[in-house]
Amino acid sequence: MSEQELIDAGLQEGKKSFKLLAQEIHDSFNWENVHKAMMATNWCWSLGKDEDGTHLMGVPDIDTLKRKAYQKLKEAYDTGNQVSSGGLSAGWEGEELFLVFTFEEAYTNGYS
Repeated sequence: MSEQELIDAGLQEGKKSFKLLAQEIHDSFNWENVHKAMMATNWCWSLGKDEDGTHLMGVPDIDTLKRKAYQKLKEAYDTGNQVSSGGLSAGWEGEELFLVFTFEEAYTNGYS
């Protein structure tokens, strides 16, 4: 076994591979529920431009959600930073990579 395979199998200390972590997230994330929520609220993303250069807006399909999530996960994995847009956030919680879809959130103004 390679060193990375030993780490991924939990037999050696180190950072799990992106491939392993991304697959775990892909298999446990409820893509259908996120898509249903986006459809119900007409949560639109920029989907690029058409041949005339007009911006295309719409609710992303599940494959687009997965592609964008993968991009965010990869950036978070490589940089160690949390990356968020379009309701999706990816980052690190301790030693584990995470992906969340945030429908609504609020923060205090930091008053003490």
